[in-house]
Amino acid sequence: MKPSSGRVTPELITKIKEAVNLVDVIGEHVVLRKAGANFSGLCPFHAERSPSFSVSETKQLYHCYGCKKSGDLLTFFQEIHGLSFMDAIEELAERGRVALPKDWSGNSSDDPEQKARRDAAMEKQQLAYKLNRFVAAWMHTTLPKLPYAEQYFRKRGVDADLARAFYVGAAPAGWDALAQHLVQTKAPIELAVELGLIRPSKKQQAQGPGYFDLFRNRAMFPILDLRGRVAGFGGRMMPPPPGSPERSQDSNAAAAGDKEAPKYINSSDSFVFQKGKLAYGLYQAQKHVRLLDEVVLVEGYFDVLALHAAGFQNAVAICGTSLTYDHLNMFGKLGSKVTLLLDGDRAGIAATERAMETGLERGQVLYGASMPVGLDPDEVLFDQETGKATSDGHERMKAILAGARPLLDTRIDECILEAQQGPEARTLALKQIAGWLSIFKDPVGREIRMESVQKSLEVSRSLLERAMGEGQGYQAQVQTKRGPEAIRPNSPISSPKKSGGPVAPVANPVARPQNPKPAMPSDSQQEPPPGHPASSSSGENRAQARPVPRSGGAATRNSRPKTVLSNRDKVLLGALVRGGQYAELMSNAQRSLPPKLLFADLFDYPPASEFVAALLEDPGFLENFRAGSDQVLQERIDPQVRSTITEALIAGEAPYQISEVKLALERGLKRALERFSQQIMAAIAEAQANKDAGLEAELMKEYLDVKRKIKEFTSFYDEA
Repeated sequence: MKPSSGRVTPELITKIKEAVNLVDVIGEHVVLRKAGANFSGLCPFHAERSPSFSVSETKQLYHCYGCKKSGDLLTFFQEIHGLSFMDAIEELAERGRVALPKDWSGNSSDDPEQKARRDAAMEKQQLAYKLNRFVAAWMHTTLPKLPYAEQYFRKRGVDADLARAFYVGAAPAGWDALAQHLVQTKAPIELAVELGLIRPSKKQQAQGPGYFDLFRNRAMFPILDLRGRVAGFGGRMMPPPPGSPERSQDSNAAAAGDKEAPKYINSSDSFVFQKGKLAYGLYQAQKHVRLLDEVVLVEGYFDVLALHAAGFQNAVAICGTSLTYDHLNMFGKLGSKVTLLLDGDRAGIAATERAMETGLERGQVLYGASMPVGLDPDEVLFDQETGKATSDGHERMKAILAGARPLLDTRIDECILEAQQGPEARTLALKQIAGWLSIFKDPVGREIRMESVQKSLEVSRSLLERAMGEGQGYQAQVQTKRGPEAIRPNSPISSPKKSGGPVAPVANPVARPQNPKPAMPSDSQQEPPPGHPASSSSGENRAQARPVPRSGGAATRNSRPKTVLSNRDKVLLGALVRGGQYAELMSNAQRSLPPKLLFADLFDYPPASEFVAALLEDPGFLENFRAGSDQVLQERIDPQVRSTITEALIAGEAPYQISEVKLALERGLKRALERFSQQIMAAIAEAQANKDAGLEAELMKEYLDVKRKIKEFTSFYDEA
């Protein structure tokens, strides 16, 4: 893109190049080594094993002898960050502290309103990054003022050099230390609220700054984007400071209204912080990821620091969310291999399973390395009392990472081993493996594994394809209609009430009479399911019902129906039938659904969805089921559904962590709402074709309401 209207002069470009060294910029992305008069390293623009990328510091030019990419400071900055010419000028000028002309504008549009909007948005974004950097500096300088916090970092193996490299800090235990600092320094308070740093407080208005801190008594980790800007923060709970009353948790709990505050919290999602697109430590790790062609993904921020301190500098952590496509795309620009180094507990196993499936849907096989039972990476590498490196930690971690295997192959091998127990085990193993292969987007990798599975399980090609949902016979078999999933807007999903007498025998919920409804109606006379607010015995009310149905039907969920019960469905199903501490979460999720979307729509596995729909069809039936489920479990229920609800009901302690249930609900709600929005769009297209403007306007309003809910629920269960 060429500059327009003479905004970029040769003198301005010269000043920027004199202020910013090309070697320093490239060195943030490539491990450069001196080679004669120049520097050399692995090219950041293509995969290679032998260095062919050369950088001249005297000429301020670079050239790759492999892919032939070459240029100067501006071209490199544009290419590596995907920026326009004008944006690159602005970024580099800010970095080199070069003043731009007073009449500068990177917008070539002649529309004054568009220019004003763009300038305002850019100014706000720059101010947000500046404010985050200002707060990070305050927390970093606060750390040495809190000896107990410094000691906490030292015990975790973080020395002064590492603390400086990652700019870690500390948030004091008081309610409003940061808020007072921001008010005193006349920082933009409203922006600090928007970024999730502080919140308004009625209690503090009379005798304080009027705001309270979101991060209190926490070890603080600034989260940088790939350009080194502070996008947000992660905070890890620290023990109560010396002299404070012994409490199970700190005052964060009181602010959140919880009995216990979470161990980790992150900044709220904002226009500069989207945790699904960021990874802690990636800014520091990126050149090492390029060099090794591998990123090591861990759970905790301290794990990242420990691995970097021990020489494993390609380690990063995602920020309190599941692995996303954006993460994998971001990692893929730096290296081709992703290795998961997650905990071996229930949450870690579930996270690994979800990550593996996300990779398969992208056509990528992730690797998994097994940690010793009960140990985190930082515990392997550093003594947690002294903070000193363990004698054998480096070699143990080296061996752990060297033993990483493709997760898909590991899981397939486990299923094949279980299949030796008998015909039913063999059937379940085939369905499980087929479920994974059906979402694997790499046709070559999928074909190779299909051939291997055929031999190992001794099954025919046609049977494997049927299990994957690709055979015509199987497709016809699974297109069964579902009954009315009547989770009524006012029907409770609540804890079981105590009963003084015996519970009456419970009928089989799956065997109850059902009236299947089509997934999409043919006209506006679609009758809502029984119990729906729009349902009525009068024809007039039925005629006024909206044409968009609830999101039901196994066929509408996926072109390939799920043949196995996913971990997410297991958690949702188990928490639903268990009740107790999970009941409120279920009720909140129910209330967040549009009227035509049912709780059963949160399940991808058709038998589970059908079971839940029938289970919730009558008010009070769920409570009776929890109290006397024996007869129900004796009926013909899908084996995977039966196994899950039985395990949940007989567990002595709560079988799932609250965070697991929240995450399962979050993913289920999003998938259900997205499916529902697609159905509304299809109905809008039909209304447009029929030139029904009134119906189109009504549907568009409903579509916008659903889209707003999709945006709202992303922060629905945020801890920060």
